[in-house]
Amino acid sequence: MRSASFNTKAFAFLAALAVSVSAQQDYYFNFGGSTLVQERLDPLLNPGALSGHVHSVLGGNAFAATMDFATTQSSTCTSVAVVPDKTNYWVPSVYFRKNGKLTLVPEKSHKIYYKYGYDGKPDAGRTEFPKNFRMFAGNANLRSDDGSHGSGGTQLNWLCHTLGEKPKAIGFPKGFTSCNGNNVGGLAATMRFPSCWNGQDFDPANPLAHMSYPGTQAGTAGCPQGFQKARFPEVMVEYWLDISQFDGQYGSDEVPWVLANGDPTGYGFHMDFLNGWQEGALAKAMKTCNPGNTGSPKLDSPQCFGAGALQDGTAHRACTKTSSINEDIGLNGPLSQLPACNPIQPGPGLATKPTNCGGTPAVEPISSGRPSSAITSATAGLVPSTTSVPIPVDSESTSLLPVPQTTSAKAQPTPPTDTGIVPPSGGSSGLSPPSVNTTSGEWKAAGCFLDALNPRSLGSRPEWWGQKISSSNCVERCASIRAKYAGTENGGQCFCGNELINSASHPGKCTSKCVGDGSEICGGAGHLSIYSLDGQVSMKKRRTHHRHSRHFLASV
Repeated sequence: MRSASFNTKAFAFLAALAVSVSAQQDYYFNFGGSTLVQERLDPLLNPGALSGHVHSVLGGNAFAATMDFATTQSSTCTSVAVVPDKTNYWVPSVYFRKNGKLTLVPEKSHKIYYKYGYDGKPDAGRTEFPKNFRMFAGNANLRSDDGSHGSGGTQLNWLCHTLGEKPKAIGFPKGFTSCNGNNVGGLAATMRFPSCWNGQDFDPANPLAHMSYPGTQAGTAGCPQGFQKARFPEVMVEYWLDISQFDGQYGSDEVPWVLANGDPTGYGFHMDFLNGWQEGALAKAMKTCNPGNTGSPKLDSPQCFGAGALQDGTAHRACTKTSSINEDIGLNGPLSQLPACNPIQPGPGLATKPTNCGGTPAVEPISSGRPSSAITSATAGLVPSTTSVPIPVDSESTSLLPVPQTTSAKAQPTPPTDTGIVPPSGGSSGLSPPSVNTTSGEWKAAGCFLDALNPRSLGSRPEWWGQKISSSNCVERCASIRAKYAGTENGGQCFCGNELINSASHPGKCTSKCVGDGSEICGGAGHLSIYSLDGQVSMKKRRTHHRHSRHFLASV
């Protein structure tokens, strides 16, 4: 990771997070947040695929395996306090290790800091993030201090909030048996993102290449040569864990914590950022919003984000998302191993890609409804494991299968190809109702079909949900917008679309009663009840590929 000498005065406030300091206004603000979801997705490094380890995600509830700025703006809520911020921030989850068992560590409220000034003045050289901007901080393979976490880099610190934030260390600290001595107790990690941009897009193969850390606070002039296209606000995330349930289970000389990426040292902590700020909101605030650590002006004041822009803890904690992956990550009790292929590697050398993990259960996508506590029996088969390359969805089974590593050429999407017409199945499909009368004619049940994860077989997200869905009213909805197909899934989702992609006929898999009408069937877990005017479906296949977004560069 690139680093440069850093004016430590510029970030002196970060050394006093969550503790009492003399009141001082400055051009930075912070706000609280809570966990949106914990799941094995990473739309930056593994778009459209399962990621290599479990992440804890904050921000907008449209978080998905593949997403862009438009996706973030479709969020109906955010799990951070500032409502205009639909950004997604994510970090590796943490487990407690004892007697061969791994317990997922509960999380407390988190804090996010934005700094964009110096010596009490706004930095006119700062700009807001462009659409589709994304960035990464840290190195998941680190198992010792390589210098990148110093004052000129990520400034990673792990600390116990009891006894004045002591002990504190770059990796997991020792010297305590409890972090719960006061109201702000808890184990926490703090890390900042780089803020100097070279104008290039994020590259999953080299996630640190387009950004660098600053040397001074003077706008783009403070950025290293080659990284002066733009200077963004410095963003720091404070990730808090509630370790109170483990008091008395470890000694002061022990380090019982393990990151989800198999790191027992803490040096491999890392963060992802996918911009979802409402356009103009951050640019406006950086000019006049200067609460510093005083709390004044408030973030919902005219100087900051305006009336209605701030929600309390009860509101942002209520913003959650059901995991889209049907996998046990430890929410229902201790595990015998970390999810996916993540053997614990203590270092001190860099962690290496596992080669002998054996089989890992295939994982089925789920759409909504009750989170599952275990991998379903329908996907209990074993497939070879991998954690380093994109994993496309197998259109025949919903299993996620590894593909060979490519070297230099970028994968190109292939045109869709017809895979044939599926004739009407009518009443023999087992779907209910077998037909629906609409103003455009009588729609007939075509059958039960697999819904692939990425792209979704009948559209990127439900056309209509959160209502009392039935197959009848879903068909009426899709007919009203002149869609070719209507599909209901998992009892309570309605999809409309003009083509069915990467799917397969799966008779008997649609058994979920509709939440809006228990006499009707609305698909199943990962399966769609499909209707069309003629009761036929023309299926197409598209290759799932590792895409590089390139459409935001002109927006700065």
